[in-house]
Amino acid sequence: MIEIINLHKNFRDKKVLNGVNLEIESGKVTTIIGRSGCGKSVLLKHIVGLLRPDEGSVNVEGARLSEMSTKELYQIRKRMGLVFQNGALFDSMSVEENINLGLREHTDLSEADISTKVSSLLDMVGLPGIEKYRPSELSGGMKKRVSLARALAMDPEYVLYDEPTTGLDPIMSAIIDDLIIRLNEQLKITSIVVTHDMRSVYTISDHVAMLHYGVVRFNGTTRQLKETDDEVVRQFIEGNILGPIQPVLKDGR
Repeated sequence: MIEIINLHKNFRDKKVLNGVNLEIESGKVTTIIGRSGCGKSVLLKHIVGLLRPDEGSVNVEGARLSEMSTKELYQIRKRMGLVFQNGALFDSMSVEENINLGLREHTDLSEADISTKVSSLLDMVGLPGIEKYRPSELSGGMKKRVSLARALAMDPEYVLYDEPTTGLDPIMSAIIDDLIIRLNEQLKITSIVVTHDMRSVYTISDHVAMLHYGVVRFNGTTRQLKETDDEVVRQFIEGNILGPIQPVLKDGR
């Protein structure tokens, strides 16, 4: 289990997280929703230890990340896979080299075993035989799936997704959703998904948390989300202009 306890984070005079409390249940898919700039990605960075809280803590199976040494933090990170919003593939490397980077750096596997594992991971995400391709030769959906294969290379217990369906067409988004569900069940991992895609939220989630003004405004199942009477939450999930959330337009109105 991952526990987020009274988490605060400021950037200069901007308060981003203002006392976030959340439990991520093992073996489940938890989605984190909320308006752009509400701190979803900042929360992910705290979970992997890339940011340290100003106050509060992130505990992974009882261990407090902010109190760990650099060596201990690296060991925790090896148990986590991160799927970046834009894929974050290295353009100068082939697909195979992108995926096997961690295996070469952190394992004693032979080149043959590494190659076999890369092929298996590509099969798992529905992209067999593209080992020698470059990222520039891939579509957006293919890049997302290669990024997922790379995140799974070290056999993580936790996989964190940052906007996995952003920029994809509805069919490819559904394919990504299916992968998240299937891999979570097949590999017995815990998934944390940051997304704006409400269709995806209702498809993949065991639990949903909504951030609003730096705190968890909603925390529950998709059924509870659909039935909530909270006007702020309802406005967000229904995409209404009118409501307690006042959108800021480009011209400042």
